[in-house]
Amino acid sequence: MRSWTIISLLVVTSSFAGCLGEEDGFVWPEPESWDCSIQESYNLSCYKYLDGFTSPISSLKHPTKDEIWIVELSGLIHSWDGTEISEIADLSSMISTCHVEQGLLGMAFADGFGENGTILLSYVEDGSCDGPNESDLVLSSAGISPSGKLDVSSIKVLKSIEQPYRNHNGGHLLNIGGSQFLWGIGDGGSGFDPEENGQNPSTQLGTILQFNYLDGEVSPVLEDPIGDPYVLHHGLRNPWRFDLDSHGRLWISDVGQNCWEEVNLVTLENPANLGWAEMEGEYLVDSSSPCGGSVANESVKDQYTGPVSTYSHSGGNCSITGGFWMDWGPSDLHEGYLYGDFCTGSMWILKEVDGSWSESHIGSSGGMIVGFGEGLGGELLAFHWTGEIVHIG
Repeated sequence: MRSWTIISLLVVTSSFAGCLGEEDGFVWPEPESWDCSIQESYNLSCYKYLDGFTSPISSLKHPTKDEIWIVELSGLIHSWDGTEISEIADLSSMISTCHVEQGLLGMAFADGFGENGTILLSYVEDGSCDGPNESDLVLSSAGISPSGKLDVSSIKVLKSIEQPYRNHNGGHLLNIGGSQFLWGIGDGGSGFDPEENGQNPSTQLGTILQFNYLDGEVSPVLEDPIGDPYVLHHGLRNPWRFDLDSHGRLWISDVGQNCWEEVNLVTLENPANLGWAEMEGEYLVDSSSPCGGSVANESVKDQYTGPVSTYSHSGGNCSITGGFWMDWGPSDLHEGYLYGDFCTGSMWILKEVDGSWSESHIGSSGGMIVGFGEGLGGELLAFHWTGEIVHIG
């Protein structure tokens, strides 16, 4: 177990994925690293996998080559083949970094990448940092040239979603097969959902969208939507990460407002209302109360699909970041949903025990977790806000 030097002194001035803001008297900590600490019950250890990055948030295994691609919030994409780090793209001139939650937020390989060389990108477009937010969340396609570099001239905007504020953009992209994708969209920002997007299924804010990508165009999938034809699930605050498990269920790590972080479990077949901004975890939302209102009664809970797990902001926790369904990586974590906390680096695994879901604390990764990924050999990686990538295994 080791501690590492801070690589990037980015100042976190407001919620990375949501939480309290400075107007509430809360000041976010600066990026830092510390000693990794794993519970003795897990046969796991930590060490630095890669460093030299500024803002790595995810990795994807290349469909045809033995390499991973590393996506950075700053707009950079690099490949790693075990020997060399190579730049795939620098999109920094195209994206907004006015706010710490803006930037390049997601990437996915299109079906048939080996033949068509197409990737999908999710980012907040470049715009002025003065005045109200005028930068949309954008879904684009792009081509990878024979040299292995992204061809900037090939970028094509497929869909834009207006963002009323600069935070809560979501942006995660997930290829679920059959030329279908999921796209996570935050509630539009500010605090307590002032425009009431979460409970409005006719807006694409505060949702998980499902779409087809065929012949260079996107189209809805749902045959009988309850609102907007792209909206699969709504009632979300900021679904920073989500993943499908081996049973085809969708796990969503949704970031809380003041006190509660939550994990939701839904399906692709049944659209669900996850409760925001009426509910935060098991509690009624009350903007006048530091930790929301009272526990919702059963009649209220019946209106929404409640979380399968929550955790509070006690002990320095502040913001959930997922996450994978672990049917790969360390065997101790198999058949469970992995997630962590941004501020404390704490990690948990959620497994089904005697018919109910039970979380187990794994330990701390030794840094401020912004995401998890898979390494070249199936290693579990944690991405830290300080720029390092840590191997856990």
